[in-house]
Amino acid sequence: MLRHTLTAALALALLAPAARAEDGAEEKEKALDYFARAVKNMNESEGYHLDTKIEVDMGGSSMPGGTVEGIVRNPEFQHFKVDIAGNALDIFKEGDRIAYLNPQTGKWEGQTGNQTLDFFVKIFNLGALLGQLRESADDAEFGKSDSVGKRSCRVVEFGVPKKALEKLMEGSGNGANLGVSPENAKMRVKTWVDKKEGLPRRIQIIIDVEMKGLPGAPGKDEEWEDWEEDEEEEGEEGKKKPKKEKDEDEEEIPAMQIAITVTAGIKKYGEELEVAVPKDARKVLDSQKKEESGPRKKDRKEDDK
Repeated sequence: MLRHTLTAALALALLAPAARAEDGAEEKEKALDYFARAVKNMNESEGYHLDTKIEVDMGGSSMPGGTVEGIVRNPEFQHFKVDIAGNALDIFKEGDRIAYLNPQTGKWEGQTGNQTLDFFVKIFNLGALLGQLRESADDAEFGKSDSVGKRSCRVVEFGVPKKALEKLMEGSGNGANLGVSPENAKMRVKTWVDKKEGLPRRIQIIIDVEMKGLPGAPGKDEEWEDWEEDEEEEGEEGKKKPKKEKDEDEEEIPAMQIAITVTAGIKKYGEELEVAVPKDARKVLDSQKKEESGPRKKDRKEDDK
């Protein structure tokens, strides 16, 4: 009898990890399916309004990163009013075409030339972004139920793998200037889904970056060379010579932990979606079109100013 009991206990112990793994995989799939249905509902709606805050934490010191207010009219029209680090920008986007009001020149232009802004414009297009991330989501799970205003929501959270980050960051300029890349960044997405209507009511995107040393400093495989003025030889001002290579025993600059949190409130589904596009902005958008057949969509409006 004792032998049978021990055998049964051993069998249960061996089967338990496999059962837990199966349960975990099933829970992940349920969370992703729930998230996918919410994104589908979002993209099939007429559109919605965004109210977004960007916060930055650098080495434990928090600071506001900016705000974004916008209107998304499905399937491809977006209008954003952006304030990042004190720079106010007005942006219109239709598909891959973009027009932004350059605050320095006061003119509408087709390319921002700003890596940070280009990256965030991709993030602001939430419907397309979430659909893209869903295909490669890692470690999806249901969080504790929460409320957004008076709406009861179910929370879904998942990680974004390196390959998806590479796709998100591609074509965004010279990433080395900011020291941020898929190699040193991790992203997680948290979504509050309205239990009654099945629509996302809040999206939070958290990007954690580990900044080693200073951006632009030599990498570990590069030769470290510095310069100093030669004071030994008189009459040769400004003559320079390389210093000795960096001492391997020299203490390295500790990595700085940076967290960028983008929190977007989503509201007014199907309400107040008409936006007047200034004439000059319309010209910039249309100049980026490839040859298309047929008239322009009727729902595009222009401001005669």
